[in-house]
Amino acid sequence: MLSSDHSVQVDPEARLSAAPEQSDHLRAWLPLLFAATAYLTLIARMVSLLSDADIYWHIVVGQWIIDHRAVPHVDLFSFTMPGAPWITSAWLSEVLYCAAFKLAGWPGPVMLAALSASAAIFLLTRLLLKRLPNVPVVMMVGAAIAMTATHTLARPHVLIFPLMVLWANALIEASEQRRAPSLWYLPLITLWANLHGSFTLGLALIGPFALEALWTADKSARVSVALQWLRFGGLALAAACITPYGPESILVTLRILKLGSVLSKIGEWQPLDFGETNPVTICLLAGAAYVLYSGLKLPPIRIAALLAVIWQTLAHVRYVDVFALVAPLFVAGPLGQHLSWHRLQHRKVVQPARTAFVAAIAALVVATGLIVATVDNTPPLVPRAAVEKLKELKASRVLNDYYFCGYLMFQGIPTFIDSRAELYGPAFINRYSRALSLQDIPDFVRLLDEYKIDTTLLLPSTRAVGLLDRLPDWERAYADEVAVVHVRRTHPLNAEPRKTGIP
Repeated sequence: MLSSDHSVQVDPEARLSAAPEQSDHLRAWLPLLFAATAYLTLIARMVSLLSDADIYWHIVVGQWIIDHRAVPHVDLFSFTMPGAPWITSAWLSEVLYCAAFKLAGWPGPVMLAALSASAAIFLLTRLLLKRLPNVPVVMMVGAAIAMTATHTLARPHVLIFPLMVLWANALIEASEQRRAPSLWYLPLITLWANLHGSFTLGLALIGPFALEALWTADKSARVSVALQWLRFGGLALAAACITPYGPESILVTLRILKLGSVLSKIGEWQPLDFGETNPVTICLLAGAAYVLYSGLKLPPIRIAALLAVIWQTLAHVRYVDVFALVAPLFVAGPLGQHLSWHRLQHRKVVQPARTAFVAAIAALVVATGLIVATVDNTPPLVPRAAVEKLKELKASRVLNDYYFCGYLMFQGIPTFIDSRAELYGPAFINRYSRALSLQDIPDFVRLLDEYKIDTTLLLPSTRAVGLLDRLPDWERAYADEVAVVHVRRTHPLNAEPRKTGIP
């Protein structure tokens, strides 16, 4: 019989391994639960996904590609840059959005974007669950849903979300295993390059993770690892050029970056606003607080990559998606080690029954039908009545507000300017911005004459509207809460507009 003052020492890991195996019913369902939540949330706010008027001209370009069985190489949709070199690096997305619109009307593009975003959330959850326990996965994916919702629109960039998650995970996983990614991942970058111009980000991510793999590899293996990554990087660059435009798709990104300060005039290129509470600032501060409290450490190169993504997110709103979907993968491995997750994996994951899975998918389909039938799917702030007035006036040279460009192209009316910033260049965009904001009133008047403007279509809040009301050569022809139309009294040009849009 043992004395009461003697204790038996038991190894914690041995005690953990000897503990009865518990069942985890939630873990297998988490990816589907999060994907369904993201999907239903997005289609329930259908109007928000259609709030960016660019979807109009993406559908127009998609229809042009389908009709001509070719991709454009010159501008076809403005009267200020006709025939100027222009390519679309999102041609496949535009075809898909056009097909979705033809098939289901405006709910079509919304459901396509929502499916892509929810697929990315599904993949992100599955991949994080390989490295982390349930609670941190729930917190990180919940934050990702909240952040991506701020920039999930029916636009081409959303269709690459799943590819971005898979690609980033492949690079990170290979780096942690001190090897290059499998060549089977190369088709991802080819598909990405045909869906959206942001594929250059995918190429840029190769650098830091190749360096990390090289840094952590044994000295005797570094030459082999370096050659593996060089081969992968070279083949990835070649795979990214498998588009109708070849390597020219990469040059588009360089042209956009050369716009410099002009980018700050475009909404999605503006810096993050810390003056108001939003999901991005909350998640950033919460993440920083956890790191400061817990002492989580990342490898130096991983820190540099994460800070680069954070900096881009603070500088440009459009990088919110990258931060939301890629940053969790950056920290998952080190966080799993920090939490000693490899010693806690003693739960048995219970896979859902096939009937339960099928029932869940059926419920999603029914919910989709109910939401689409009851939720307003009309794009907001559309100048329908004003554009009908333009058609009545037989306007052909319309000075348009930036926001209205997509709808004008959709209606077959050539634009003065639109959101293809790389086509117009910094000088033209700066002049347009200064003129409409009346920073240079004489130049605004010169611009009207130089481009032989016969009508204008502007937001009521645009400062130039008040000046046009007072100019003797112009008169207000129509106004409502969305748009104001002015017409030149002499009507110098009444040519029929070109039919480039969808009737």
